[in-house]
Amino acid sequence: MMSPVIQSPGAADERARFVRAARVVLERAGYDGFKVQLLLRETGLSARTFYRHFGNKEKLLLVLMQDEYARSGARVRAAMARAEGPAEQVAAWIDEIVQAAGDPKRAARARLFTSLPTVLRRFPHEVGEAARLVLDPLEDAIREGRSTGVFPWGDPTVDPELVQHLAGAAMSHALADSDERSADEAAADVTRFVLRALGCGGG
Repeated sequence: MMSPVIQSPGAADERARFVRAARVVLERAGYDGFKVQLLLRETGLSARTFYRHFGNKEKLLLVLMQDEYARSGARVRAAMARAEGPAEQVAAWIDEIVQAAGDPKRAARARLFTSLPTVLRRFPHEVGEAARLVLDPLEDAIREGRSTGVFPWGDPTVDPELVQHLAGAAMSHALADSDERSADEAAADVTRFVLRALGCGGG
């Protein structure tokens, strides 16, 4: 049995510096302007060090995307924990996703991470696993609603992704300023539609 690879504190610090620098460079230059040379300038580390840790820039961007999903997952879980009952939890989930467009910092990150097509194409499994951190709480709420009769038409195997598409589309429209509604109004509209579709009567 092979022994696990243990990173030295120095190696862990180097990785963290690249990740922090990647956020700065991505926000400043966008995906098209995201270059390894800019990362090296930001960190003061060598190209050899970068490639030892990540291999290519897409792998580093994948780390950023995974981190963003983890943050989003933590936010939706916290919001849902404050809600009582499956219907309220689904509403809280939708609100948390759509409201990202109304928060300048979160909106900026959302714009960045929806423009990383190469990462999505190269790492579909890894991105899919990271996305579960956001989707699993919604699936749990729909499953509970189905088992308790709150969502008589709910299907926890299919509905979470459909709800995600609706909420994501509402957020994208708000990010693109192509929706005359506020984020609050958009979230409320999506919630009413979803709750009706689940058989809850629309809330």
